[in-house]
Amino acid sequence: MSPLTPFSAAQLDATLARLGLPAERPAPTLANLDRLIVASLHRLPFENLDVVLDKPVEIEPEAVFAKVVERHRGGYCFELNSLFGRLLASLDYRVTLLVARVRWGLPSDAPLTPQTHLLLRVDLDEGPHLVDIGFGGPASPRALPLQLDEELPGGWRITPDAGGELEMATRSASGWQTLYRFTLEPQHWADYGMRNWYTSTYPQSVFRNSLRVALSEEGARLSLLNGQFSRRGADGGIQQRSIEDADELLTVLRERFRLQVAESETAALRARLARLLLETRSLV
Repeated sequence: MSPLTPFSAAQLDATLARLGLPAERPAPTLANLDRLIVASLHRLPFENLDVVLDKPVEIEPEAVFAKVVERHRGGYCFELNSLFGRLLASLDYRVTLLVARVRWGLPSDAPLTPQTHLLLRVDLDEGPHLVDIGFGGPASPRALPLQLDEELPGGWRITPDAGGELEMATRSASGWQTLYRFTLEPQHWADYGMRNWYTSTYPQSVFRNSLRVALSEEGARLSLLNGQFSRRGADGGIQQRSIEDADELLTVLRERFRLQVAESETAALRARLARLLLETRSLV
């Protein structure tokens, strides 16, 4: 099944309810798209708990629906953006799957990274826009018009790079920071299975060796990297604190990131988080 296969009526109602939105079917407009993006960023946490627990990450549409909508979990780009693409397709938006190379946190001369990030192109009457609710770093609360070499609303910029790809960057207190490089070539869903397998199983994958969680709240983006909790305000300012205890980390996941961890997984997750915190302290 393609992630752009529309929901059933019951699935659409459940997904809108998961986002805290009324069951009325919104028209496929830019304004409604932005409302859906904001709701998703505030309700669907970016998280890699399954990878941390050595569980397979299933990205087939029905598995993602069951995990994110029915079990009130989150996921990473292959899950969140594919679910959002399916929601948009169910609402008669014109959606295309794209792929990117993550560059967030890397120096500009770092070696080429693989294409491991799923994002969406949405074609509207106003023109093509980019949508991404599945990135673990900064996230735009609105669809970004596909306009090059100009600052976009909210402090975003899309520019061509020397390799023939496009580069997405966000303005921070220290200047422009690149999130990823991407292509506008439409992607086949069959190729994302291999990308997901690499991301979730490759020993050197960042998702294999660290807890990474993110969620938006009013006027800010929350993030968690192992025991480092950060709150990035709309002005780019960052507040941080360290979490030293696995039980406190579980509380933060539940209360700040809206994550419902199954009781059967809590003990294993607590033990894994304790090891991650210990490993992090040993590196300091």
